[in-house]
Amino acid sequence: MRAALLCMALVFIFFSPCQGSTITPDSYLSSDFSEDTTIVSCVGTLKTEGDLLVRSNGIREVFGATGKGIRVGVIGNGVMSLELSQAMGELGQVTVFERGTGDEGTAMLEIIHDIAPDAELCFHAYGGDKDQFKHAVSVLADAGCRIICDDLYFFKQPFLEDGDVADHIREVLKKHPDCIYVTVSGNFASLHYQKPWKPGLSIGYERTIHDFGEGYSAIPMTLLPGDEVIITLQWDDPWGYALHDYDLFLTDPNRGEVVATSMNIQDETGEPFEHLVFKNAINESRRVSLSIVRNGENVTPNILEMYIRNIDARQVETDIVKDPADSIFGHAALEEVVTVGSVRIEAPHLISPDSSQGPVTIRIPEPSRRWKPDICAPTNVQVSGAGSFPVPFPGTSAAAPHVAGVIAQLLSSFPDLTRNELTEALYENAFDLGEPGWDPVYGYGLVDAVKSFQALMERKNSW
Repeated sequence: MRAALLCMALVFIFFSPCQGSTITPDSYLSSDFSEDTTIVSCVGTLKTEGDLLVRSNGIREVFGATGKGIRVGVIGNGVMSLELSQAMGELGQVTVFERGTGDEGTAMLEIIHDIAPDAELCFHAYGGDKDQFKHAVSVLADAGCRIICDDLYFFKQPFLEDGDVADHIREVLKKHPDCIYVTVSGNFASLHYQKPWKPGLSIGYERTIHDFGEGYSAIPMTLLPGDEVIITLQWDDPWGYALHDYDLFLTDPNRGEVVATSMNIQDETGEPFEHLVFKNAINESRRVSLSIVRNGENVTPNILEMYIRNIDARQVETDIVKDPADSIFGHAALEEVVTVGSVRIEAPHLISPDSSQGPVTIRIPEPSRRWKPDICAPTNVQVSGAGSFPVPFPGTSAAAPHVAGVIAQLLSSFPDLTRNELTEALYENAFDLGEPGWDPVYGYGLVDAVKSFQALMERKNSW
């Protein structure tokens, strides 16, 4: 009944206007995670051009920093074409715990191998859900990986507090104090919205539409034929104890109908989470409008945070939902991990338009800010394309393994470094981009292997 009444009201308002196996070179399609739209990877003899840009070639060729003796674990969707990459000479031996599907893992491993060719590489597929992902983290850490690198985001983890995935990684890093965790900032800067709840139009008893501001009660967008838009909304109620009830509605003004909804019931036991997926199945573009409806009293303030995915930002008619600030969440927001943004390979190495930015807002258990991202590395770099993987490799998924490779180089030369000593050297010696020092777009800047190595060498010689 509630759904029917809301649909009629919206139409009226808006349309009246484990043991791992080792795979060697002698043993002989990237997944889009369509099984679960709340999980997303951050994509995007060849050698990554990033090897030159982050100057890892300098410390490898001059100082012999090749990653020898350092085990690096990668978590991604899969390594289905690993043997093909090995046969092409792009990869050597890899210990595979779970193969998975697709080849984003293969591409990430190739980048690390380019930078630190003697590092011992391991791979574990993320497994399809958060619990299998947490298992993968534990397996790689227990297997002795000094570095773990992933490129995954879980949209059914809290945006405004730490969830169980973040808590698990924190605990693993406590158990393994020598392990350094590298992850992506995310590719979600271009269509992001975070603002306080603002009561707008009333559409019935205790049902109120959110006022986005600038005259917008709904966000207009155009879907091309075949587009599948994904919209996730959260707010700052405790995870699992949501006190307020919001819904998402997608309406078609030309047809005068509600085409999709997300109407989870929050009754002080649910999650502050709504997730709408809609595919334009007709063979023509269609204009739709997105609205947020609040059920119940409409005065108590909330912070609303929303991401729109799978469409180009140019298809959305207003800049209100194009705010890159504070678009990092989940385990990438942990202070204990190295969070990597992506920059263009060409000078002056501007931030990628979709690279998520900080700082991070935490609301629960108490308000705080976290200074993310930490550092940047290049995207759109060359990989083999094994398994028809896209070349050049796009997204922060390509940036993070560059940082993991440089860390492997540094640890192979200075194996007694603590996690804090290593990250301090990385951050203090990054090539500054943007505002001086740390800033919410670039973090500390572009990773610089040579300067980091020199600083660590000087530190060692001063002992």
